[in-house]
Amino acid sequence: MLRERRATVSHRKHEMSTDTWLIALAALVIGASVGGWAATHVARLRLRGQVKRATDAVRQQYNAAAESQRSAQVRAQTELEQARAAFKRQLDSAAAEPRAAALRAEERLKQAYAEIDRLRDAIIGPEPEPLREPPDGFASTQPMVTGY
Repeated sequence: MLRERRATVSHRKHEMSTDTWLIALAALVIGASVGGWAATHVARLRLRGQVKRATDAVRQQYNAAAESQRSAQVRAQTELEQARAAFKRQLDSAAAEPRAAALRAEERLKQAYAEIDRLRDAIIGPEPEPLREPPDGFASTQPMVTGY
């Protein structure tokens, strides 16, 4: 009986030991689960913070680059408008010069024709009157005065 008791006590010790191990194992699994959840939660929070900082940095770089591009576009647009205005002025001056030369040549030509008419009138005399249309429909005749 003593042996049986010892075996039973030993068995009970073993059972308690198994129960203790099962409880410890369960506590370990629960603790690991809670610890894992806490670690992933903290990691997620840190990751969100890093993503937010990275997003803000990228957004700031994008805005700086966009502003730089806008200012470059404004400068290029201003230069283009200045070039257009300069080209238009060059075209106007290039067109004005031949026009002015043509006007000067036309004025000299008018003066030359006036001088030719004055000299002709001085040498030959005034031009005869143009023929008038006869009222009766017959051909008109003129006396030959100048020797033509």
